[in-house]
Amino acid sequence: MEKKEIIEEIAKKHHIILDETDPIFAVVTANELILNEFSSKLDKLATKHKSDLESFKITILKELREYSKDNQEALKSLMRNEAALSAPVVTKKDDGVPKKEFKKYLLWGIFFQVVFLLVGVIIGTLI
Repeated sequence: MEKKEIIEEIAKKHHIILDETDPIFAVVTANELILNEFSSKLDKLATKHKSDLESFKITILKELREYSKDNQEALKSLMRNEAALSAPVVTKKDDGVPKKEFKKYLLWGIFFQVVFLLVGVIIGTLI
């Protein structure tokens, strides 16, 4: 704000007539100087914080990439180990018994369970 504008505002609001050489303008000038210095310090500080945050972000992203790469390698090795371990297990489950015979044994097992259940029911009702 210019001095003339300040003088006019004070005259309207407070009905006081000021001169451009009034000592109050020394205070206004001092406030402007202090505010400008503070503003420049804030700008420098904001710029410093911005650069610090940017470098921090770059560091974090680099660490995340490395961590992700390590995890992917670990998962791949686990999958390879799992595949190597699962192959013999599948062959052991086979036990040399053909599937048709296994189904036959399963059917006989179910049949005998039903027979034993019926015998139990008959004996239970007779007692």
